Amino acid sequence: MELINREFKAVVQDTTHVFVGAKMSVSEMMSFDDVPFKIKAIFNKYYSKEDQINRPIGELLGQIDKNSFEFQVFKQLRLKFKAGEYIEKRGKKIYKSKSLSLDEFIDLHASGKEYVDEEVVFNKLALLAFST
Repeated sequence: MELINREFKAVVQDTTHVFVGAKMSVSEMMSFDDVPFKIKAIFNKYYSKEDQINRPIGELLGQIDKNSFEFQVFKQLRLKFKAGEYIEKRGKKIYKSKSLSLDEFIDLHASGKEYVDEEVVFNKLALLAFST
């Protein structure tokens, strides 16, 4: 069964978080006025190369080396991720989203399992405390 194919290219904020669609490319995210400047500055620093700006954010973040400084930066930002997958329940396949930490998200990307990157969730308090 093919996984659902939604856009996941929106930017939404509430009082404590910024939700960025994981299917959005870095260049698309940079064009959104609703994305806080610190997020844009961080992505500009780490993902400004020609081969990276058109790749989905979820894909780029899922391939971070856990021994890199980049990993430490995103860990400090307390990123959370939403990913979805089909699971068997009572003989039926249902779609279920789950919230993941950065470590879990990277492990999911490395696992080879079939899933959908949905959102990257930035904590506004962590962004406020982080200096660029």
